Amino acid sequence: MRFSPSVIASILAASFLAAGCEDRVPPVAAGRDLVRPAFGLAVNVPPGWTFRDLSGDIVLELFPSPHEGAAPKPPASPSEIPPAKPSLVIHALVIDRDGVSLDRWADDAIKESQQLQSDLEVVARTPGHLADGREALLVVLKNPRGLQPLVQRMLLVATERRAYGLLATAAESELAAADEVVKKCFDSFVVW
Repeated sequence: MRFSPSVIASILAASFLAAGCEDRVPPVAAGRDLVRPAFGLAVNVPPGWTFRDLSGDIVLELFPSPHEGAAPKPPASPSEIPPAKPSLVIHALVIDRDGVSLDRWADDAIKESQQLQSDLEVVARTPGHLADGREALLVVLKNPRGLQPLVQRMLLVATERRAYGLLATAAESELAAADEVVKKCFDSFVVW
């Protein structure tokens, strides 16, 4: 069987269009600073912050910009070395998990965090919603031991195909000081 060039061109065009469907950005992502269609997520980057793309389940890392818009330059003397920046970091997770429930995803995310740091305790597990109304859970873990207790806030979401998480991790005092920044970032998070 032979196909005419126009039929072949139509088939190729349709397959290219179908292949690109995954990368379409829905209206819910409009106005977000950072949109990742391949992962189906969008979020605003806090003012004075920057980000980097990562590979694996953690696809994005957001953190305070070390130079806050200025071109970096080496200090002229040790006395000019600025104090360490906050250790606060926000990670975006995307895991392919067909049909996982939100509660199961939260249980799994908590277990994974506790495997990395065994002293983490769940201090809150609160139902909520993303800006588009999608059901979400806010989980707060805390390591009460040590000089600087560690806190991890997780905004967790599950879709039919994927499990998503936005995780803010820092020393308790730093996370408390950046509460407004973290809230705005979490409030802007959408998935599709």
